[in-house]
Amino acid sequence: MRCFSAFILGCLLLAAGSAAAQDLTAERDSAHGAIQQLRQAMMQALQTSMREAGPAEATAVCRHLAPEMAAEISAETGWQIRRPALKARNPANRPTEEERGVLLGYLTRSLAGQSFEDMETLRLVEQDGKTYVHYMRAIPMLDACLTCHGSNLAPDVAAKIAEVYPEDEAVGFRAGELRGAFSLLRPYDPEAAPAVRAPRLPEVPAAGPIAFEASGLRGDPVAGRGLFGAHCLSCHGATDLATHLYPGGGEGTHGDVCEFLQTHGLTDRQNDCDIIAYLKVLARQVPE
Repeated sequence: MRCFSAFILGCLLLAAGSAAAQDLTAERDSAHGAIQQLRQAMMQALQTSMREAGPAEATAVCRHLAPEMAAEISAETGWQIRRPALKARNPANRPTEEERGVLLGYLTRSLAGQSFEDMETLRLVEQDGKTYVHYMRAIPMLDACLTCHGSNLAPDVAAKIAEVYPEDEAVGFRAGELRGAFSLLRPYDPEAAPAVRAPRLPEVPAAGPIAFEASGLRGDPVAGRGLFGAHCLSCHGATDLATHLYPGGGEGTHGDVCEFLQTHGLTDRQNDCDIIAYLKVLARQVPE
């Protein structure tokens, strides 16, 4: 699948001409950075709201704060940022015809067992006589999101959603399904490739592999750091994910977490264990 995505990207770059190839690569990296900023900001705001006000009131984060965060990042990066979905909660997030086609493609690929990691689309599009870069990346449904998007909502959560989003369609999901996608658009200017700020990846001490008592498996945190950078960093902040899986540096709530990660289609079992070892050690380093 990685080769297939690279083939499509290569065709797009060739179609744009050799001079544009570097620019589109920079656009892709810039889109990754913008998505990372938004995801980290939203996750932090949601965690704070869930802790201080509870799940029902946390719906306000998606309704009010998420658009504000997206607008701030748009002003900084030039990207117009949307989060369309085939089953939308906010009618403003219903997909355009073009976005719907991409989302249906992602859905078909996910049902065939393909990894969300490789589900991204980068292309040049024409609108009103102008050329734009359009980037989309799939959003999987995570366990933490099921409180407001699953099948068994708490009564107060269901009531709040019905009050705030009377046209809601975004319930009944299971973890690992397609939730939607990030959709980014901005004018294409081959002469003005933006500078890219890569997210910082925290280091961990080289203390050797650690064992997972529940499963008897072992993982190497240092190897996991490199794997996280290659497979996870474009969508997840390391510290945010570490503290989500291991709040307070504890043992976590997912049991054999190597298998939990594997359901997201990331890599293979040993690499998953290395990534988890990195996150587990990292969670212990975060001050309470």
